[in-house]
Amino acid sequence: MNDEDTIKEAYAPDHSRQVIIADDDLTTLRILERTLDKAGFEPISVSSGTDVLENLSDETCAVILDIQMPGINGLECLDYINREYPDLAPIMLTASDDVSDAVYAMKRGAFDYIVKPFKAPQITALVTRAVHSFEQTIRLREAEESLRQARENEIYVASRIQQSLLLGRPPAGFPGLEIAHMTIPSQEVDGDFYDFIQLDSRSMDLVVADVMGKGIRAAFMGAALKSYFLRVVNETRLSSEGHACIAPEDIVDSVCDHMISELQALESFVTLFYARFYPKRSQLTYVDCGHVRPLHFHHRSNHISLLRGENMPLGFPEKNPFRQFNVSFEAKDVFLFYSDGLTETKSPAGDLYGEERLIDFLSAHAALSMDELIRAVKAEIVEFFGSAEFADDFTCIAVKIDANPLPLELLGRQELCFDSRLDELQRVRRFIRMFGKKYMRRASDEPRIAGIELAAVELTSNIIRHAYDNQPGYPIRLEALAYPQEITFSFYNRGKPFDPGTDPAPELEGPKEGGMGVYIIEKSVDEITYSRNENDENCARMLIRWC
Repeated sequence: MNDEDTIKEAYAPDHSRQVIIADDDLTTLRILERTLDKAGFEPISVSSGTDVLENLSDETCAVILDIQMPGINGLECLDYINREYPDLAPIMLTASDDVSDAVYAMKRGAFDYIVKPFKAPQITALVTRAVHSFEQTIRLREAEESLRQARENEIYVASRIQQSLLLGRPPAGFPGLEIAHMTIPSQEVDGDFYDFIQLDSRSMDLVVADVMGKGIRAAFMGAALKSYFLRVVNETRLSSEGHACIAPEDIVDSVCDHMISELQALESFVTLFYARFYPKRSQLTYVDCGHVRPLHFHHRSNHISLLRGENMPLGFPEKNPFRQFNVSFEAKDVFLFYSDGLTETKSPAGDLYGEERLIDFLSAHAALSMDELIRAVKAEIVEFFGSAEFADDFTCIAVKIDANPLPLELLGRQELCFDSRLDELQRVRRFIRMFGKKYMRRASDEPRIAGIELAAVELTSNIIRHAYDNQPGYPIRLEALAYPQEITFSFYNRGKPFDPGTDPAPELEGPKEGGMGVYIIEKSVDEITYSRNENDENCARMLIRWC
């Protein structure tokens, strides 16, 4: 077996391919033609650049171009092939005295060059390599097309997941709230999700979350997270047996415990905002875990505040107990929840839409119905972005408080007025115990009533200590209200406002009355809120509820 046969066996393609040979020297042309035919190719011989352009087709897998040809020369043919047949990389044929032209041709996209005179094995090996390069380029294009189609299918599957599993619907006709929601999908599916949960007839929960990342993995993680929220809520319903509803902070804490290992294994995290609306109490309780800040439009004062918390996103290794916050609202107030895709939308000039623009927009459009507001938000973002196709999904949920929310059914009311002296604490205890036993009559309620007594004593001592600087002779008013499934105890005073964040950490070995502060109060009741009313009174309200 000679060298040429060895090269042919090693490099010959699986099937014949068309190779165009262009040279104005007839002898060179015939040598090339015989060599390539013997190697199993299908040579097409031409003598000018014009003939090359006429014979090029999708069947062509290699081209040999003499640099110096009459009319259209080899370099001009090379430029044409680069434009019209970019998968081809021609081989340049040159005489020994113009190698510089061949090198120049390679810089412009030629596969390689060969110098006359040449040996047949050189030609066979070089053409075979060029054909292999061509075939690999074709296979790469086919692979890229397959990946593109797979990606389109992934986006379709993930979008179906998002629409069917991640995006919830509010309960129909929930009293006291007008709700509208919208998600504008992008070409990149992500893990944004939201859902509405109705635990009872008095409250409605809304969870808005964003899983880090894009694509089907983020969508599946979002679906799993939503499933955990629903599982925790349902397990709570089954195990509560009529006792207090689980607080939002405890729901988020339980979900985090379920998901933390999965999130850390995937090196992912989730930002979320969990909100619970109490229309009849005009109160929103929320847990913020690093999510974008929802807007609260106050109808009475015509200004907007931002709802913010202090919790880390789910999935971070440093996990502290989640803390919830309470805000009051009034009729015609509007809450706007959204994902970062909205405020991070960019204009054609590269400007971010941003939080300030959204605040100004809500201020100008808060009087609209929520459906109209949502449509106006979409129109605003489309106009700002300059297109209806976005680089990121964005979610928007608008909630307006009805002008005439249904009042709670009041079962009973009692009031106690007393002086800012520590010897009044026993009167407070008796008042709490008698009112509690009147409406909390089950045997299992006895320990709760004892805890409420202790919380009331601690709260009263805090008022005496903080609001009145331990000075006697100042009035404190305690109002007790009983409703179906909940009781409130409200402590009113005209002293200095109390900030629970300034209270020192509890001394657990100190005296039992007046030493445990905020810690005891928060552990003994379902909710504690601090506010100042229209009569310029400080109000500390303890809430005890059962579902």
